[in-house]
Amino acid sequence: MKKIFALIIVLAAFKVNAQNEIKFNQTTTWKETTEKAAATGKLIFVDCYTSWCGPCKWMDKNVFVEPAVATFFNDNFINAKIDMEKGEGVELRKKYEIHFYPSFLFVNNKGEVVHRTGSRMSAEEFLEEGKRAINPKSGLVSLTEKYNAGARDLPFLLDYYLVLRKSDRTNADKIGKDIVGEISVQQLNTEFGWKAIKALARNESDKLGAHFMANQNAYNSWSKQEEREELKGRLITNTLYSMIKENNEQAFMDKLAFFKRSDKADRKKQSIMLEADYYLEHKRLDDYLKVTNAALNNELKNDGEKLSAMAWRAGFNGGPTPAFLEQAYVLGKRAVEIAPEEYGVISSFGYICLYMKNKEEGLKAAKKAYQLADTLGSKVQNRAKQLVGELEAL
Repeated sequence: MKKIFALIIVLAAFKVNAQNEIKFNQTTTWKETTEKAAATGKLIFVDCYTSWCGPCKWMDKNVFVEPAVATFFNDNFINAKIDMEKGEGVELRKKYEIHFYPSFLFVNNKGEVVHRTGSRMSAEEFLEEGKRAINPKSGLVSLTEKYNAGARDLPFLLDYYLVLRKSDRTNADKIGKDIVGEISVQQLNTEFGWKAIKALARNESDKLGAHFMANQNAYNSWSKQEEREELKGRLITNTLYSMIKENNEQAFMDKLAFFKRSDKADRKKQSIMLEADYYLEHKRLDDYLKVTNAALNNELKNDGEKLSAMAWRAGFNGGPTPAFLEQAYVLGKRAVEIAPEEYGVISSFGYICLYMKNKEEGLKAAKKAYQLADTLGSKVQNRAKQLVGELEAL
């Protein structure tokens, strides 16, 4: 009896887990999908993906399986997952002008788009997109019609910008510039101002960024401290990258102190990456080696992703100086030891070996990258195969 009871519990748990994901493709053709939408009165949600799209796979694993997301989408939509490079997906890609992946369409039973968005996003962001789609007044198509009819009040423009930027960055940027140009100091000191700053501030020197940096406590009522700290870090980072080009070392180091003096591990790592980029940009090899070698033994000794990123930059932005490429090899090799199953880490090391004409190690890395690419789609596989071929030709 106990065994039967335990089995019932296991099966019940399995059933619950199986329900905690978006149920895709319960119809077999696009025609059947639109017919089911008409019969149920629901909109169609279309996940437009390709086999080689990394962010698509990330959404599958991290967002579509979230219980709140799954429940909302299963209750409100007929859900279709369609490869835009196969079968009916090819014609749908042309019809709906899908240019990047993932793209997400919300379509009525007549095949008319009522809302569209895209890119990798959090479960909370994705859920908000679904809620927008079922509200006739908040979907992208409705907002575009309102904009074309002449609506230009700033709260509307900001709402439109936040929706449009996930599907049409060029036009979203134009609207963003209009908002920045028109927003007043009085408006900046409001909850609406906080939303605008969070979305549109780019660095410490632009209009919105400078106002935030001078009035950070003014936004305590409308934001969490971690949100303000995240924004501050982003603004300072962008300022520092501008300073790298200017080659004003004193100003750069003074500003870098914000990260260096932090007690947060991620900010200390950021300071290392930024300082290394400064020395790399200005071909200061001794300083670059000092910073990166220290990082290898301390803050980044177990961070394969960041070591690999530094290796890639040193290998391909270090210019003709062989020593930068040699350090890229050291950093990349350590990254591989830490993250031996990460495609990006392994393939980056393979390319570094290619440029160093290190055939033996390069081939080993390239072949491993090719194996890892097996689950990442045809384009990634082709790049990995090409790398193998180039190394074999050495």
